[in-house]
Amino acid sequence: MNRSLLLACLLATPCANGAQPPDTASLLTKMAANHAQLQDYTCEISRQELFKGKQRELPNVVFKYKRPARYYMKWPDDGIEAIYVEGKYDNRMVIHGGLLFSFASVAVDPKVALNHGRHTLPEADLGNIIKIFEDNTRRASKDPEAKIAYDGDEDLEGRPAWRFKAVFPPNKGYYGHVVRVHVDQHYVLPVRIEVRGWQNELLESYRYSSLKRNVGLSEADFDVKNPAYMFRLGNRAVDSNEPR
Repeated sequence: MNRSLLLACLLATPCANGAQPPDTASLLTKMAANHAQLQDYTCEISRQELFKGKQRELPNVVFKYKRPARYYMKWPDDGIEAIYVEGKYDNRMVIHGGLLFSFASVAVDPKVALNHGRHTLPEADLGNIIKIFEDNTRRASKDPEAKIAYDGDEDLEGRPAWRFKAVFPPNKGYYGHVVRVHVDQHYVLPVRIEVRGWQNELLESYRYSSLKRNVGLSEADFDVKNPAYMFRLGNRAVDSNEPR
């Protein structure tokens, strides 16, 4: 069966509650195809991560994504909002809120986020989990020390999910020692990833809840002038990074 026909069959096959999980290769193909069909989505992200030697937890972060390469995130507890749109604002992330940016919005290199966490704003997209899973699976396919297998079903928010567990050997460039990925059985999209290090320490855990697909987000959802947002437009750093 050629790849196009296989993909058509996978997309046409519903995944019911309690359905047998597909093999890893088929699962990756279908997840990638389903993500490619997403024009936009909204969700809440709850994350735990080890950063600079300390564990921290950030619950219920609002996230919006629209193709191509539009991202919005809001941390309700801190009053922080961030927008990144590829090709807009001089390819900078506009951020405001919190202790540092409560009175003015600033436009910064998106990689500045790595000074405060393990990932950039674009890496919050579900597609990044698929890429991590795919890259490590490809590497593991040639490594007899690596193991990736279906690890059972689990309900998340009352929705059935397949759990896959990967155990990787050290010093071979893998993302972590133990990686667990939960895949929503109906959406066939990843909705949780947990990564542990070589001493079984929790490196990061990201849970995507209240996922809503193709809701019709507009350009205004990724515009600092949106009146529903709190970006301070008088700040020179924002104005100087408007599209040219």
